[in-house]
Amino acid sequence: MKDFWSSHQWPAGERRAHWHLLFQGEADVHRFAHAHDDLLARYPELTRVPVEWLHTTLESIGPLTAEQSTAVGEAGRTALTGIQPFDIEIGPVHAIHNGVVVDLYPEENLSAVYWALRKATESVIGPDALPPAPDRFWPHLSLAYSNSQWNDDDLKRALAKEVRPARARMTVERIMLVDQQQDWRRLYSWTPITTIPLGPALPETTDPRGAS
Repeated sequence: MKDFWSSHQWPAGERRAHWHLLFQGEADVHRFAHAHDDLLARYPELTRVPVEWLHTTLESIGPLTAEQSTAVGEAGRTALTGIQPFDIEIGPVHAIHNGVVVDLYPEENLSAVYWALRKATESVIGPDALPPAPDRFWPHLSLAYSNSQWNDDDLKRALAKEVRPARARMTVERIMLVDQQQDWRRLYSWTPITTIPLGPALPETTDPRGAS
């Protein structure tokens, strides 16, 4: 396994906007993550993600001005109008080239959200300001990042045989634009910019004081 952090170092103090699916208050997702605690703790080569900072990155944007953040948030809100809440399953877990990740299924609704947010963000800051778009969006969340280069064969065997909790389930009801910071080799944290609830657009209302 490669060292995740060696290729993911931000300039000191830099903050980057991200579109995230977050898992605060999702007890079943937390149960699933904690089921792997003892196993992952055996490997000092892994930097585990605290449960309160679990996230699925939908789009990494980069530094934004306050005005750009507001505009991106509003563009995202418009792009997601009418997308209804939907259910997903979380699991299984597997080791990849630079960490331990959890797959999210089914992919179709999450992919639709990704592409809607991608286009909305491009409409504000331009496509060249974003990382290249993937051929296919891969929804996942990370349980741990590798902090060195090492042989992870034992970890892969243990993930396949020792820890097999039931998949977690949740309803995706909101998407968040966040202002993210990196504590290099330790964790990612953020503050919210915009929260977008999924569902139908709210009907327009008329101020009764303006009625004649």
